[in-house]
Amino acid sequence: MIGFLRRTFSRRSRIQTGERVEQDGPGGGGGVSGNPLLLPHQQQVIHTPAVVTGGASVHIPAAGTARSAITCRVLLLDGSDVSVDLPSKSKGQDLFDQIMYHIDLIEMDYFGLQFMDSDQVSHWLDVSKLIKKQIQDGPPYRLFFRVKFYSSEPNNLHEEFTRYLFVLQLRQDILSGKLKCPYDTSVELAAFCLQSELGDCDPLEHSPELVSEFRFTPKQSEAMEADIFSRWLELRGQ
Repeated sequence: MIGFLRRTFSRRSRIQTGERVEQDGPGGGGGVSGNPLLLPHQQQVIHTPAVVTGGASVHIPAAGTARSAITCRVLLLDGSDVSVDLPSKSKGQDLFDQIMYHIDLIEMDYFGLQFMDSDQVSHWLDVSKLIKKQIQDGPPYRLFFRVKFYSSEPNNLHEEFTRYLFVLQLRQDILSGKLKCPYDTSVELAAFCLQSELGDCDPLEHSPELVSEFRFTPKQSEAMEADIFSRWLELRGQ
């Protein structure tokens, strides 16, 4: 996973939140079913996932004239909180489709929705079963939009928006401490993040104190922030 993040940034993935650029050529919007390079994202979240950036709150009302409805609140990877009203007998697929439509995601097979049980153990929402039969705490039912499968090679991801979501997931896992990262690698990846979000480092405008406004690792120190700043400065023009 660390290698994925490194290779993604080395290809100058400069996508901003909400923006998506389709790759030219055939297969730009293809799925990933049957790809032998896919690896299950094995993880058990025992706490609410960290959020690496803030987001807005959005409400999607129920369609049609259903007499009874349930509300599902989904936290996206960018920190956006999406509240979706659905008929009470809706299945996981109905909620997943609403979220995919809302964020306009094409390569959806890499992603899924998670919820936590009363013991704070995470489970993937089964798209074939009723939502209210799977989640005991609610309504409103609380879920998290997450990467479910990782590709070993970023080139398998045809859309920049998909890569952007992968990067957010990896940053979240590093920040929460679930994904262990060596010091030098943490510094390099943090510098890539700054280069991606802010562009070239300008010593006349930027200072190491700016790095402290971002959180990359659970044990981020002033010394690490100085090293991140130095590495970011070396990335000028990339």
